[in-house]
Amino acid sequence: MSQFIESICCIDGELQLLELHQARVNRTFFTNYGLLAKPIRLNRVIKQIPSKGKFKCRVEYDNEKVEVNFTPYQTPKISSLAIVEGGDVDYRFKYADRKALDHLYAQRNGKDDVLIVKDGLISDSYFANVAFFDGEEWWTPEEPLLAGVQRQYLLDQRLIQTTKIRTSDINKYEKISMINAMIDLEEIEIAATDIS
Repeated sequence: MSQFIESICCIDGELQLLELHQARVNRTFFTNYGLLAKPIRLNRVIKQIPSKGKFKCRVEYDNEKVEVNFTPYQTPKISSLAIVEGGDVDYRFKYADRKALDHLYAQRNGKDDVLIVKDGLISDSYFANVAFFDGEEWWTPEEPLLAGVQRQYLLDQRLIQTTKIRTSDINKYEKISMINAMIDLEEIEIAATDIS
């Protein structure tokens, strides 16, 4: 099993946000395999791209091997979140091993997903970064578990801003949006009242 994964959105034959994905792969290589490591080049290892529809391109890799596959993608339905304590969970890199996150997800207690709290602050959900809407602007947690590419894109476009968000702050917001490489801002929204 490879150590890391990259999930890339492919729409009608076009890989989305590829430069941001490549930047994350580079950081992963240099941090985990040393500054002399040669990161995989996503535009070279991804071949036979589906020409129609929305697909999830999953790249599993380490410093010795790469596997790529495409699967048709449907946006999940999420309408409630359970707040869980993340403890010492570490997901700075997009690890293939998600056992620690799976353990937190198992604590959702009938809700659709979890909202993970680390060091007293909201971080991410099980599978996505999050952004909170206060009625005028979108805010994303300052310290996510994983610096997602969609989150970075939205920050670069100044569509969201960072701030510290505690569980006691949730009622100051109207709603929360899940964001990741496959999901745009406002595509999945959950009312703040459906977070507990």
